[in-house]
Amino acid sequence: MYTLVTDKEEKNSLIHGYFILIRNHIGMAMESFLKKEGFRIDSMAILYKQSLDEYEDQEELQEIKDNQVVLLAEYPAASVNEKVYLDFEELYHYLVQVIQEKHKDDETIQRLLLAIKKEWNV
Repeated sequence: MYTLVTDKEEKNSLIHGYFILIRNHIGMAMESFLKKEGFRIDSMAILYKQSLDEYEDQEELQEIKDNQVVLLAEYPAASVNEKVYLDFEELYHYLVQVIQEKHKDDETIQRLLLAIKKEWNV
């Protein structure tokens, strides 16, 4: 069971932590995002509605919308298992920030970013 995070600061902290974890795997993560597949690394994951298991993730399946992902954080990434729902536009915003900081000159990453923008309709 996961605790829903609604505090903006805690939400931003979890999202920032996830992007720190995937920074060396950004291309693989973005390819998964483009296919609307989940991407897990260590104790954190971003999952799409279609990535959720109908038996294990019943609560998340009831709450998540088609244009959202759920960020799951487990110990040690969070002191208790936590979850945050992000719509595609929010996630895209964070993705752009990371890419501008670390990968702004990488043409492959830039192409993936444009493809994600189109696929997510943001």
